[in-house]
Amino acid sequence: MTCFWDGIMKSLTKSDRELLGLRTANIYTLIERLQHLNCKTTNINCQNIRLSNQQLDENMEHVRIYKKTTARSGYLCSPQDPFLFLLSFLLRRPIKFNYCGNNIHYTHALATGKPLQYKCNRGHFS
Repeated sequence: MTCFWDGIMKSLTKSDRELLGLRTANIYTLIERLQHLNCKTTNINCQNIRLSNQQLDENMEHVRIYKKTTARSGYLCSPQDPFLFLLSFLLRRPIKFNYCGNNIHYTHALATGKPLQYKCNRGHFS
């Protein structure tokens, strides 16, 4: 049940992987790199709304304490997912996320790339 991480890995271009410093393409390296690059995602809006400082801090904490050893047990993503905020921030790319039939848009104030596109239902992410 690594569909969240697999979906992200499949969406990354060679340039994205280089920006993230991914030398090997596996989900554990991806998680480690995101935790290493973890920061406040101040330039990201979700549904045209900027997160509060408290939400930004909570997102950072979520990424920081995530245990990569649990990745095979599945990851319960949310409409405003901390890892997606971080990914959009680091790659300077917007994200279009169809979450259980609802379109969620993460926008980056300094976006330079094409949007990453994901979708999920109650049991699968792609």
